[in-house]
Amino acid sequence: AGGDAAVMAAAEIRPARPAEAGAVAALLNAINSLDGGAPAVPMTAAIVVRDLLGPAPRALLLVAAAEDALQGFVTGGLVYDAERAADTVMVLDLYVVPAARRRGIGRALMAGLAAAARRQGAASLWWGVDQGDADAMLFYKAIGSASEGPFTGLILAGAALDRLAAEHCA
Repeated sequence: AGGDAAVMAAAEIRPARPAEAGAVAALLNAINSLDGGAPAVPMTAAIVVRDLLGPAPRALLLVAAAEDALQGFVTGGLVYDAERAADTVMVLDLYVVPAARRRGIGRALMAGLAAAARRQGAASLWWGVDQGDADAMLFYKAIGSASEGPFTGLILAGAALDRLAAEHCA
């Protein structure tokens, strides 16, 4: 465990700075392109400033800075968890650039998010994992996470969201 602290110290985990908005946008585009396609909505520095670095950020954002560049990021959103009768931070994205992986940066980012969650009074971190992502599952188990059992994440977006919302007004 002592080696982990030395590895994690190699990257500074902190909130992103406005001057880094373009670099954060590039990291967001990288994670949103992992399936091989272009991101549905390409991130820009302006969107990062508006949504993540402005006066009312839409999510928690921490970056890993090392070697004069951003090596990764994590985002999370505070939501209420009725099962635990407490807030939780839903981990939205965790990404480390390929050249910086296996150096403890992902763990350091999750530790930073856990600390931010605790400061906000959250009782847990919660996230989903892409089916078949064995490396991610090994990583998450290594930091102490446990499965909630059989669970499938679903999303309602775009035209399907519009149709369902329209039922409320009908």
